[in-house]
Amino acid sequence: METEAKLVALLFYSAEPISIRHIIRTLSIDKAELAELKKNTNIKLGAIGLVILGDANSMQLVIESKYSLLIENFYETSPEPLSQPALEVLSIIAHKQPIGKMNIDEIRGISSDQSIRNLINKGLIKKVTEDSATKYITTLEFLKVAGINSLHELGKLDGSDGTSK
Repeated sequence: METEAKLVALLFYSAEPISIRHIIRTLSIDKAELAELKKNTNIKLGAIGLVILGDANSMQLVIESKYSLLIENFYETSPEPLSQPALEVLSIIAHKQPIGKMNIDEIRGISSDQSIRNLINKGLIKKVTEDSATKYITTLEFLKVAGINSLHELGKLDGSDGTSK
């Protein structure tokens, strides 16, 4: 039971698929144990509309496909506004991209994990690898939502207080 909870926690936390190799190493199990764990966990998750999908390389926690239309209609008809923390993170990324999570957290003085996940899920930012470090940049969707044609239209930040010129 404990290992099932750990697997779900790892997958729930990530907005992207996680490599099988990384899961096996983190949970200290082998491939056969992971396959059995996935099967047993999916039985329980099915009761609440979730499923672990995976291939030979990665796994991800997703909603069952029978709920995809519900989700699509919900978000199409009632888009959730961005929270204040998400707006802060988005602003930091937009002005300082590419930027790593540690730098974002340092600027804000608080963890940005949830905001980053939400922004990735909304397609406003994405992860990139630069010099073997994970960093974040804005997407074309960000430009559309912001109503701008390029990042140059954002203006420059003046100093560390976050005010713009």
